[in-house]
Amino acid sequence: RQVHWKGIQFIIPAFEQLLQQYPNAKLVLTNANGDFKTDIQALLKNIPTKNYIEIEFEENVTSLFHLFDVYVHTPINAEVEAFGQTYIEALASGIPSVFTLSGIAHELIENEKNALVVDYQNSVAILEAIKRILGDKNLANTLKMNGIANVQHSFHLQTYIQKLEKLYTL
Repeated sequence: RQVHWKGIQFIIPAFEQLLQQYPNAKLVLTNANGDFKTDIQALLKNIPTKNYIEIEFEENVTSLFHLFDVYVHTPINAEVEAFGQTYIEALASGIPSVFTLSGIAHELIENEKNALVVDYQNSVAILEAIKRILGDKNLANTLKMNGIANVQHSFHLQTYIQKLEKLYTL
């Protein structure tokens, strides 16, 4: 959703700068509605319309994820994301990702292992992380493989049962 706390206002300037090195890059903004839409539209005026698309609703999110070279989700602080299913979806889809830590990301995301973690509200850090992924195929592949493995392990039924049993034996 286009709400202030999602941090899209820091992704768009990073993408604008990315176009200098990758002029054919395309920004995909999904679930493109919300109370911050006017602010997002103002930021998008600096980007050629051929370089971005806004999708208000996509029923088949899994297929959409497989189109991405990099996934970016950067909430503005550690507490705003209640859970953050999007972290899990991106890793499970094998998309090299750039994140800030909020919600479940505190337990799931490991910088340089399954994603690149950037500081909150930092367009420069977002830009540099995206460029690292696009410029280093080995890094991108490592993040992809570790992300898939991490989600498979962390959300496997047996792992869930073991964690639940451990909780009840405390």
